[in-house]
Amino acid sequence: MRSVMKRFSLHHIFTALAGVPLVLALLMAVEVAINQKSAVSQANIEQEIIELTLLSDNLAHNLAVERGLTAGVLGSKGAQEQVAKLKAQRTIADQHIAAFNAFQPQYIAADITNRLKQSVNAQLTDINQVRSQVDQLAPTRSPFAYYSNLNQLAIDNALLLVSGVNSPEVSRLGSSLNSVMIIKERAGQVRGALNGAFARKSSSMGQYTAIENYINSGQYAERIATLAMPAEFLAQLKAAKDTPTWQQVTAIQDQYLDQKNQLDSLQGPSALEWFGLATERIKLVNSIRNQLAATMSDAVTSQARSAQWQLSIMLAAIVCLGVILVGGLIMSLTSLKNRVGQLTRDLSNMSQSNDLSMTLQSDGKNELSQISLSVNGLVASIKHLLLNVTETNDHSNQRLDQMVKGANDLGDSSRATSDKCSNIAAAMTELSQSSLEIASSSERALEETEQMTNKVLTCQKQSQDSYEIVKALVSQIEQTQECMLQLEQDALSVSKIVDTINGISEQTNLLALNAAIEAARAGEHGRGFAVVSSEVRDLAQRSKDATEHISQLLSNITNNTQTAVSNMHKSREATDSTFNSVSEVTNSVSQLEVLIETVNEHITSIANSTVEQSKASEAVDLDVDVLTEIAQNTGQLADKMNHIVISYRQEVSEVNDQLQKFKLA
Repeated sequence: MRSVMKRFSLHHIFTALAGVPLVLALLMAVEVAINQKSAVSQANIEQEIIELTLLSDNLAHNLAVERGLTAGVLGSKGAQEQVAKLKAQRTIADQHIAAFNAFQPQYIAADITNRLKQSVNAQLTDINQVRSQVDQLAPTRSPFAYYSNLNQLAIDNALLLVSGVNSPEVSRLGSSLNSVMIIKERAGQVRGALNGAFARKSSSMGQYTAIENYINSGQYAERIATLAMPAEFLAQLKAAKDTPTWQQVTAIQDQYLDQKNQLDSLQGPSALEWFGLATERIKLVNSIRNQLAATMSDAVTSQARSAQWQLSIMLAAIVCLGVILVGGLIMSLTSLKNRVGQLTRDLSNMSQSNDLSMTLQSDGKNELSQISLSVNGLVASIKHLLLNVTETNDHSNQRLDQMVKGANDLGDSSRATSDKCSNIAAAMTELSQSSLEIASSSERALEETEQMTNKVLTCQKQSQDSYEIVKALVSQIEQTQECMLQLEQDALSVSKIVDTINGISEQTNLLALNAAIEAARAGEHGRGFAVVSSEVRDLAQRSKDATEHISQLLSNITNNTQTAVSNMHKSREATDSTFNSVSEVTNSVSQLEVLIETVNEHITSIANSTVEQSKASEAVDLDVDVLTEIAQNTGQLADKMNHIVISYRQEVSEVNDQLQKFKLA
C-alpha cells in the first residue's frame, strides 16, 4: 500500500481520499433528492388520484340525482315538473361525464386511467338509449339498475384510486370519502326506489328487499365512516344525522320497512315530498363529501407543494453544500498544493544553491508547518555543524601550516645535521690524520732520541740542528695543541648539535604525536598520515637513541681530548725545557741523557694517546656516519611527511571549498 501511495503526489492522494467520500456524499444526496423527487411525483400522482376520484364521485353523484329524478318521472307517469327537473339534471350529468372523459393525467399511468375510463364509458354508451326509453315512459331496461351499476363502477374506481395513496392522512380522508360516497349512493338508491314506490303507492317484495339492503349497506358505510373519519368530519356527520331532515328521512324509511305486509297499499309521503326530503339528506351528506373533497384536495395540494418545496430546498441545499464542500475541497487542495509546492521549491532552491540561510515558512499548526519547523531545526543544526566543521577545518589548516613549517624546519634541521655530520666527519678525518702524523712524529722523535743517545757526543755539534728540530717540534706541538683544542671545541659543537638533534627528535616526536592526533580526527582521510607519523616517531626515537650514543662517545672524546690537551701542555712544557736544554746544551750535555729519556717517555705516552685518539676518532667517524644516515632518513621522512601534509592540506582545501559552497549567513 505504501509503495502504491508513493507513486502519487500528496494532493492527488488527498483529492482521492477527500473526493471519494465527497462523491459518495453527493451521490447519497442525489439519491435522497431522487427519493424526494419520487415523493414529489407520488404527491402529484396522489393529487391526480384525488382529482380523478372527485371527478368519479361527481359523476356518480349527478348520475344518482338523475337516477332519482328518472324514478320520479316514471313513477309520476311523465309529470312535467319531474320531466323538467330530469332534463336539467341530464345537462349537469353530461357536463360531469365530459369532465370525467376530459381528464388527462400527467403523473398517473395512462393505462390505468384508460382502463378505468373504459369500464365507465362502456356503460355510458347505453345512456342515451336508457334516457330515450324513460322519455317514452316505456323502459325495457331498468333505469334504476343501469344508473346504480354505473354509479357503482364510479365508486369502485374511486376505491381503487384511493388505494394507491401512500399518505396516511390522505388515505384516511380517502377512506372517509369512499364511505361518504357509499352512504350517498345508498341514500340515492333508497331515494330513487322509494320515490317510485311512493309515486305508485305500492311496492313489491323484491323492491322491499333491495331497499332494505340499500339501507343496511348505508348503515354499514356509516359505521366505516365513523371509524375512518377525522374528528371534525365525524362531528359534522353526527350533526347532520341529528338534523330534522335526516331524522324525518330515517323515520320514513323505518315506516316503509314496517309496511312489509301491506306493500300493495303503501302509506307514506308523496313522491315529491319524499324526493325533496331525501334530496336534502343527500345534500347534507354531499356537504360533508364536499368538505372532505376540499380537505383532501387541499391536503394533496399542500403535500405536493410541501414535497416540491422540500425538493427545491433539498436541491438548493445539495447544490449549496456541494458547492461549499467542493469549493472547500478545491480551496484546501489548492492551498495544500501551493504549500507543498512552495515547500518543494524552497527545499529545491536550498538544495541547488546550498543556501542554509533560507528558512521555510512554519506559520500555522498543521503538519506542513510542523515539517517546515522540523526542517528549519534540522537546517539550523546542519548549519551549526558546518560552522563548527568550517572552524575546525580552519584550525586544521592552521595546524597543517604549522606541520608543514615543522616538516620544513625538520628537513632543514636534518640537512643542517647532515652538513654538521659531514663537517664532523671531515674534522674527525683530519683529527685521525693528525693523530697518525703525531704518532709518526712520535716514532721519529723516539728514533731521534735514540740517535741522540747514540750521538750524545756529537750533540754539541748538532745542537743547532736539535734546536731547529725542537723548534719545529714546539711548532708541531702547538699545532697539535691547537688541533686538540679545536677538537675539544668541535666535540662541544657536536655535543650541542647532538642536543639540537635530540631536541629536534623530541620536537619531531611531538609533531608526529600531534599528526597522529590530527590523523585520528581526520578519520579515513588521515589513515595514511597516521602510518607516516608513526614511522616519523620511530625515526625520531632512533635519532634520539643515536644522539644519546653519540653524546656518550663525544663525552669520551672530550675526556680523551682533555687528556691529550693536558698531555700536549706537558709536551709543550717538555719541549720548552728541551728548547732551553738545547739552548744550554753546551752547558747541560751531562743532563741530556736524562732529558732524552724523559722525552722518550713523553713521546711514548703521546704515541699511546694518539693511538687511542685515532681509535676514538674512528668510532666517532662511524657514529657520525650513522648520524648522517639518520639525518638523511629524517630529512627524507620529513619530505615525505611534508608531501603527505600537503596532500592532506589539499584535501582539507577541497573540503573547505565544498563548505564554501554552503551559504551559512
